[in-house]
Amino acid sequence: MIPTIDYIQAHFDAYNSRFWGGSLPPVPVKLSHAKGFLGKVTFTRRRQGLFGGYRNENFVLRINARIDLPEELVQDTILHEMIHYYIAVNQWRDNSSHGELFRREMKRINAEGNRHITISHRLTESQRTQAVRHKTRAVAIVHFEDGKTGIKVVPNKPQHIQYWHRAVMRTFNRPFSRLTQISRIEWLLSDNDYFARFPSSVAMRVYLIDNPSELPLTKTKNEKNN
Repeated sequence: MIPTIDYIQAHFDAYNSRFWGGSLPPVPVKLSHAKGFLGKVTFTRRRQGLFGGYRNENFVLRINARIDLPEELVQDTILHEMIHYYIAVNQWRDNSSHGELFRREMKRINAEGNRHITISHRLTESQRTQAVRHKTRAVAIVHFEDGKTGIKVVPNKPQHIQYWHRAVMRTFNRPFSRLTQISRIEWLLSDNDYFARFPSSVAMRVYLIDNPSELPLTKTKNEKNN
């Protein structure tokens, strides 16, 4: 499921009542589309006076709405972050991010509520795929006269594509060049993560491919040089 703010707020209120006796102050809830975490409690630490200590303020509860997760995991994520909030809002310092205070609360809630809160959650392959923000890349498939094939990813803007195309043809195909000449270039726009391994730039470097038949040539627009 993809949680909504209303869903998160309703469960926050219910869990606050059940596990903390309603002692947790209301907290702003925001949906996150980050790929690196399922939930997070953020706050600022403000110094109290010139010689005073620090106080945690400006709390925000963020829950991931980017990945379609089992509802039980969404609920356990909310509880996981509420434990962090419980510790921080009481101005306590744990001995680590998931230290003794956190683990004690986690064990208590798991036992009392028959929950399955954990220190961390390992995403499945499907969930990791969802977490990746697919980016459409301009990809040049470069065919050389000697039969080799290369890849070049160029910033996906017309002026960059045109500049690189002209420049690389001049560089490789100028008279008396020692570089292997280019027979043709195919252009494609692709959001396949295969191409994320190649740096995006207008530099003249082309990366040779061992097995061109394995290239994910989808969304292809061919541009053959005459």
